[in-house]
Amino acid sequence: MKLESLEKDRTYHIYNRGINGENIFNDNENKRYFLKLLSKHLNGKVTLLAYCLMQNHYHLVIRLEVDEKEVTQAFSNLFNAYAKAFNKRFSRTGSLFEKHFKRIYIKDETYLRNIIIYTHRNPPNHEVADFREYEFSSYKSVLESNNEIISVSEVIKLFDDINNFKFMHTKDGFNLQGLEDLVGLHDNHDKDLQGSENLAGQNEDRSSLKNKFYRYIENLQDTITSKLEEVDGKAKFQEDLWKRPEGGGGRTRVIENGNVFEKGGVNISAVHGELPVAMQQYFGVKDANFFACGLSLVLHPKSPMVPTVHANWRYFEMYNKEGRLVDQWFGGGQDLTPYYLFEEDAIHFHSVCKTACDKYHPDFYPNFKKKCDEYFWNGHRNEARGIGGLFFDYCKKTEETSMQDWYDYVAEIGNSFLEAYVPIVERRKNLEYTPAHRVWQEIRRGG
Repeated sequence: MKLESLEKDRTYHIYNRGINGENIFNDNENKRYFLKLLSKHLNGKVTLLAYCLMQNHYHLVIRLEVDEKEVTQAFSNLFNAYAKAFNKRFSRTGSLFEKHFKRIYIKDETYLRNIIIYTHRNPPNHEVADFREYEFSSYKSVLESNNEIISVSEVIKLFDDINNFKFMHTKDGFNLQGLEDLVGLHDNHDKDLQGSENLAGQNEDRSSLKNKFYRYIENLQDTITSKLEEVDGKAKFQEDLWKRPEGGGGRTRVIENGNVFEKGGVNISAVHGELPVAMQQYFGVKDANFFACGLSLVLHPKSPMVPTVHANWRYFEMYNKEGRLVDQWFGGGQDLTPYYLFEEDAIHFHSVCKTACDKYHPDFYPNFKKKCDEYFWNGHRNEARGIGGLFFDYCKKTEETSMQDWYDYVAEIGNSFLEAYVPIVERRKNLEYTPAHRVWQEIRRGG
């Protein structure tokens, strides 16, 4: 197999395993020594964005700062030095690693974010530990900002802030907050959706629930981005269309350096294919396929008087090996993160959420508000991410509620978003603030 070339200023996923699947790390001392050598031989030659060391393999996410010849020699020195020490300690001879380390060129930020998540979430795939507590990945180092070999600030910036970094790594369910960044949608989106229909063995028409919901989030993305451009008055959303090789794609829209919005994204996707092994284990299924679509957004304002907001609305289907639909559900939510508290803003945001919920069930608002408060509790700071909002997941058909009912409810929440957020932005965007206010804003964002 021809190896990917290594080019300066490009980002790569680097990985390899022990020869014949044998261990390359027998204990924690081995792993610490490997990281020490990594720092020694690769410092100044690559920027390290993520790593994870497992018993018989490793993952690195790097950006090259030098040309291929120099970095290849640096990697060779690293692996040779480690193998020599390992063989000496355990009285073994011969090659330790597979012949060539694998490398995959990471072409865009969406792919990069998901490779970092994949790298950090690798331990549970091998029955090792909760990835959030695993010592030999860079996940904890990013949270604690205490690792000299990782470019922590660059990683946090890639995820917008430290809270979104944590959120997109969550393992609680199949969450499109991260999935929407996996890919994008090319122009012929109907062809992608037809692929998911063939996968399901149903050949559904455009009235199917998944097609209906995808058309809804397409229109919602247009509505939200148009209104936000109007509110900002300067910046425009820049659109990127992406395709996922395994099936499906998405449409990413980013706004930045505006009068009101410093940076934000409003993204949609529809993806399908074989359910990853880790997800099959999580759901207790085998030989399963999936379809998932959703809209996810994060908006960071320029003024510290204007709150950051997060929202996503998503739909998921799962099929057995015969292509029959075996499960489906909706999920989503929206929450507000102010830097300076205004009571009337909190009342307004929650009032809009409650009004939308009350149209469908009196228990929805108190239940989904409580779930939001629990889900976005920041254990590291022992405080909430913000003033909360709504969070709901695994919204399935029951005797009382059909899937169409859930569709209508999620659409109601999505449609209420601008009403909940824009009046707050308009009230606060022209308030005066000082450099000290901006510093506090950056602290709260994790910058």
